[in-house]
Amino acid sequence: MIGRVAGSAALAAVLTAGATGAAVHAAPKGEPRWRVQQGPAPRLVGSLNQIEFADERHGWAAGVEGPDNELALWKWNGRKWTRAKAGWGFVPAGLAVSGPRQAWATGVTLSAAHALHYNGKKWREVAFPGPGAPVDLAAAPDGTAVSVARNVFDGTNTVQRWKDGRWRPVKVPLPSGSSLAAVAAFSKREIWLGGSRRVGEDAYESLLLRWNGRKWRRIPLKGTSSQQSKAITKIVVDVPGKAWALRGSTKTKLLRWDGKKAGERGLPGGVGALTLTQDGAGGVWLLPYSRSDAKAAPYLRWSKGRWKSFTGPRRNGVVGLGDIELIPGTSRVVSVGGLQQQKPKEHKFPMLEAFR
Repeated sequence: MIGRVAGSAALAAVLTAGATGAAVHAAPKGEPRWRVQQGPAPRLVGSLNQIEFADERHGWAAGVEGPDNELALWKWNGRKWTRAKAGWGFVPAGLAVSGPRQAWATGVTLSAAHALHYNGKKWREVAFPGPGAPVDLAAAPDGTAVSVARNVFDGTNTVQRWKDGRWRPVKVPLPSGSSLAAVAAFSKREIWLGGSRRVGEDAYESLLLRWNGRKWRRIPLKGTSSQQSKAITKIVVDVPGKAWALRGSTKTKLLRWDGKKAGERGLPGGVGALTLTQDGAGGVWLLPYSRSDAKAAPYLRWSKGRWKSFTGPRRNGVVGLGDIELIPGTSRVVSVGGLQQQKPKEHKFPMLEAFR
């Protein structure tokens, strides 16, 4: 998942940008709609910014909670969410799950990068060699796991794969001026990287690469910009050789690489989006940025060649979303974030919603 930091500028953008401007789809009675999903009790101050599922019975959500903003790890068993024992004091930047006995989390503090591995029984801290801070993390059902890190001081990128119980560096032929921001893993023979590349003093182009099991290939994407609005910020692979991606954080574009060429479409109202996931029916769900006073979460769905706009349940507070994920093998989608409440005290609480 993308390195969305709970309480960071990424989440703040969700609370401050404009509304989508698209017509809202009102689900008739009996049809699926966005509903509140209950988390563990008792509720603690904090928010969630990562969610991943292996299947209907195994999933994890991550964020920060408690008065000291400790790492929060919530486990899904197919019926309910429970709080897992954590005890680490870092903010999660990535979360990945490949099965009931394999999950990973990465994160940062002001002084160090951190990585965890779940073996089916407990989480343990493992070395994160870097250099750089983790920005995204992905895993496939076959156990393949890939992490992307970036050193903001010297601009170097690090790609690592999980092998034999540790993170090991991977050589990727990145062009000069590259800045990685996203990774997706479908299998050991299907890995994607995304970001941007600086091509001039104030010019950037999109960067999208695919590993096919033998070599890395750069996917051709047209256009340059005077700002890093061309950066690929999220990638979702639905079948080998094909992928969905988001380009740019403001006035975001939805890209579709069909194996031969890239199609691109803007979001309704020219808004930006935080992330996306598959919808289980050939389309995708997106989390668009919302108003700073939004009492209900906005959602966008691209399905059968058109956009639909949805609204989550009205909340007693301001909503801020952090991540969204399809439960594999279903059409059920779950989103996580934080709910800012003002009474009796101004606190943010973890929030979950599900489309079902």
